[in-house]
Amino acid sequence: MNFPRALLLDLGGTLVIEKPSDHRAGHEWLFDRASSRPTGVTRDDVIDRASRITRAVVERREETHVEVPWTAVFRLVYDHFGFAFADPIAELEQGYWNAAVRFEPMPGVSEALERIARLGVQLAVVSNTSFTGAVIRSELERHGLADRMAFIVASADYAVRKPNPILFKLAAARLGLAPETIWFVGDRLDTDVAGANQAGMPSVWLSARPAEGEEAQIRADLTVPDWAALAQRLEKRRP
Repeated sequence: MNFPRALLLDLGGTLVIEKPSDHRAGHEWLFDRASSRPTGVTRDDVIDRASRITRAVVERREETHVEVPWTAVFRLVYDHFGFAFADPIAELEQGYWNAAVRFEPMPGVSEALERIARLGVQLAVVSNTSFTGAVIRSELERHGLADRMAFIVASADYAVRKPNPILFKLAAARLGLAPETIWFVGDRLDTDVAGANQAGMPSVWLSARPAEGEEAQIRADLTVPDWAALAQRLEKRRP
């Protein structure tokens, strides 16, 4: 692996740790935000339909590698009942996220990114998420991680999910770099490492656990247990 000109970074499990989401709180926020609510429809009716849509549509993303944007799920739930909203869809998405989703930064990530940036390595994010890149950036801003990111590629904005190499090559094109000059860093072998391998990018598995089962057949070019170890590897490899 040659010294990289850029790092592409996964989000959940890599930059941040995802806490259990409270989707009920998100839908309760939307219910209260509606400018017009159909008579007789309760919060529980909305949450029950949202759960059914999740089982029928959203949970199939892993097998199809096709993203289901939050806005589509929102409409499948709320258009069904005839709700009306005065706020722009982007504000509703952000409000739902703020009410329902919780993250905290990975240990040592801020310090490591500062060390890596001093090496002249560009940074960007490629994330499997039903939320837009704007929402993801708002979360990174909350943790002081957004300023170093050249851009965020969210699968919700492009319809395809990792490990589809299309998403990896798109990010490389946005960086203006050849895939082989970019390291992809992620915590999942089946999406992050497998997709980077298919796209011709050196892959870095950020994990302190051994590979198990079928995942053991997927090989990363480099495995590091934490962000401090990755920063140290890069500092030692600097030309």
